[in-house]
Amino acid sequence: MIGCGTLNSDRGLDIYLIGFKGARVRIFAPLELIEFFENQSDDRIRRFIIWLKGRRWRLIAWMGRMLQTGREYYVRLEMRLDPVERAIKAMDLTDHYVVFHSISWDTQQARKHFFARLRWQRMKHLFWCAVDFVLSIAALAIAFLPGPNLVGWYPFLRSLSHYRAFCGSRAILRSHNVIFKGLPELRTLEENLQAPGFNRKRIREIAADFKINGLEQFLEG
Repeated sequence: MIGCGTLNSDRGLDIYLIGFKGARVRIFAPLELIEFFENQSDDRIRRFIIWLKGRRWRLIAWMGRMLQTGREYYVRLEMRLDPVERAIKAMDLTDHYVVFHSISWDTQQARKHFFARLRWQRMKHLFWCAVDFVLSIAALAIAFLPGPNLVGWYPFLRSLSHYRAFCGSRAILRSHNVIFKGLPELRTLEENLQAPGFNRKRIREIAADFKINGLEQFLEG
């Protein structure tokens, strides 16, 4: 175990380091890989909710059902949130990583950009984890109102999500199994992303050529 989750060492995580306009760098991971690791993970939150729902005491079982309903609503909402956060959370579930980058960077440059971005993500998620945890205490008064009360549980669920993202960024920063590979196709993609204006049609065509699930939505997000 490197981070805060249960590792799946049988499969590595492919990560794409993509340069955008204004020297911005973003991290992307294929949606099918993210979902694979999420489904294979030993989700402690899910197990805890199942445990609550199975209790004999009605109040505790009711709390479990409310948590389950809120979690289902939140998962659907989270799919619309920052896809980078989902990718970083998946980094905590394996200890093998392959980072693909444009051939406009050499390995050392790509490594520098990648780890600098992850250190920033680690600090960001630690900060917001603390903020949302404090807010979740204030929201506790309405968290147990009847019905799918996502508003009451949202700060707590966001705090957990930020914590998992913090663990993911910390895991890969500590890992010694990060391989960097130059990908010529990424250079063409970056040239179009950094060009004046935003040629949506051309970006879609390039993204389709990659045949990577979720890339087109990520680039347009």
